Amino acid sequence: MKQTQTKKQPDLPTYLNYNKLVFHEGLWPDVIGKTLTIDFKRGELVLKAIEGIWSCRITFAEGIAFKSKLELSHMADWVAEYHPPVGVMVLDGNSWYLKLYNGRKLLKETHGCNGLPPGRQWNAFYSVITRMCTIAQVRGILRSDEAMERPCFSC
Repeated sequence: MKQTQTKKQPDLPTYLNYNKLVFHEGLWPDVIGKTLTIDFKRGELVLKAIEGIWSCRITFAEGIAFKSKLELSHMADWVAEYHPPVGVMVLDGNSWYLKLYNGRKLLKETHGCNGLPPGRQWNAFYSVITRMCTIAQVRGILRSDEAMERPCFSC
């Protein structure tokens, strides 16, 4: 009798039905940094930083492509908090947070202070975020008169 081998299924990410992403990264204790808000439903991309605020539109196809790439980071499976490894003392303080929404409903919130999700997941996520920030700065309209003094935590 011939045995059939089953192929191992790839580790698929958990899917969250979100239409808005808010990501912030900054330096502690001042928490000065940048906040990226992507509203996939409206096709809006907003980057807030100390230098100013950039805003632009993204197409529906771009939104789908970026969300597909973001899903590869398994961000829906990230835990609520990330800290530095045990025994590691950090004095400078890098912090970040990620919030995913469906309309006004918060679906996922995760953050870290000198700690990140597993390497490949973070790298996949951060490369997409970096690309979106670049798009905002290249395509967007800079409103320097509205430059942030502090990041927007109510986004």
